[in-house]
Amino acid sequence: MNTTAKAAQQIARLVGAEDALTTARREEARTAKTAERATARAKAARAKVAPARTELRKAERAGKGVAAAIRRLAARMAKAADLAQTARQARYAARLAARAATTAARRLDRLALRAATTASRMVGEVAERMGRRTTAAPEQDKTLPVEELPAVEEIEAHADRFKDLDAEAKAQAKLADAEKKWLRRLPVGQYGRVIVTRTNGGTVLDGDQVAVDYLDNGMGVPPRKGRKDTFKVAVEAPAVETADQVALVIAA
Repeated sequence: MNTTAKAAQQIARLVGAEDALTTARREEARTAKTAERATARAKAARAKVAPARTELRKAERAGKGVAAAIRRLAARMAKAADLAQTARQARYAARLAARAATTAARRLDRLALRAATTASRMVGEVAERMGRRTTAAPEQDKTLPVEELPAVEEIEAHADRFKDLDAEAKAQAKLADAEKKWLRRLPVGQYGRVIVTRTNGGTVLDGDQVAVDYLDNGMGVPPRKGRKDTFKVAVEAPAVETADQVALVIAA
């Protein structure tokens, strides 16, 4: 049985267990009320026995109405005994119903745990399959074939220009960041030709929290997308050809 079918089967069992627990809870409440009413009736019946005994003693001292007092006491004692037996049976039924409800709740908890575990495993497998399907390969640079490669001198010229422009851009970026840092201290407002505003930056996906949630839910490692290769150009200094040039480089 695959994970999806197993999860569906356990969900069906879980639904049945929830219905069984609902029925057990209702039965527990019903039997508890019945036991409460039966206990109250038995207590009231026992309370009527004592006055009947008192009336019997009075009748015996008076010497009249003794038979009626005896019958009245016997009737009340019999009724109290019957109600006490009924109350005991009702309380026993209430205990059985409470026990059944507890058993149903424990069974529901076990099935819920199994269903949750299976469902998380199923979601992990589905996410893994979707990740395999949707994770695109990193974009690759389109490189020239060997027969179309330019001359080395042209490559070196482009590389030198790139080196100079890159260094200049980085230097300018540092200067711009410094000026921007200074300007960020200003509150929102207008200062001559300068208008300072601040806009909510929104939100971004928290990759660390996503990874933690994946692990907590048994889904393993979240799918990852490949990044484009890092491209670097190293431009070596021109080779030193003469001894005088070597001495000059060392002296510098």
